[in-house]
Amino acid sequence: MHITTRPRFLPWAIAFGITRGGDIWSTGLFMLQPGGEQGEMNPLTSIFGLSYWPLITINVMVMAILIHGHWHYCRHFGERTVSGHPTDRWDYQSLLFFGRPGQGWKLLFTAARNKTVLYTQIAHVLVKVFSCIGLLAVLHNCGQYYGWALNDHLRSMLGRPALVYYGLCVPVAIIAYVHVASREFRWWQAHQVPDPPGTLATT
Repeated sequence: MHITTRPRFLPWAIAFGITRGGDIWSTGLFMLQPGGEQGEMNPLTSIFGLSYWPLITINVMVMAILIHGHWHYCRHFGERTVSGHPTDRWDYQSLLFFGRPGQGWKLLFTAARNKTVLYTQIAHVLVKVFSCIGLLAVLHNCGQYYGWALNDHLRSMLGRPALVYYGLCVPVAIIAYVHVASREFRWWQAHQVPDPPGTLATT
């Protein structure tokens, strides 16, 4: 049986801090210039009209929340248990959050139990997503500011590269959550306590 490793806090926390810091810095290249806020695509600026420093303050607060959730997830990974014998990752998630099989699809809307676990799962996933997409955002911002030829080439192909980069958040988040669900199920498989001899399995 494949024994998965525990998720580690530092690698993704460092990647998240570097890419988010780079995004904040590269965003400032434009927004700190006269009239630079007009081209910012962040909805907090483009829709609600926030200037650079309020935007950065909110970003830092969100970063702190996600880092704490990521830490909590890594710190308490493997401590939870489920009742029953899940057969796959979604069965495990269903038992973890609803106490019975076949309910995993409801995670799109809510969780009946272990809500803290779900919130920290989401934070863990978003740290990974924003680390990956944040790198693309930094390269895009720098390409625009410094006039990289590659950025002009991408703009001619994609129209608005930033929309494509941020649009990638959805598939990357789905892939990351599937990985989270798989890792947790494999960990449960590797560390569950076998039933005593003669005990009938129940679901």
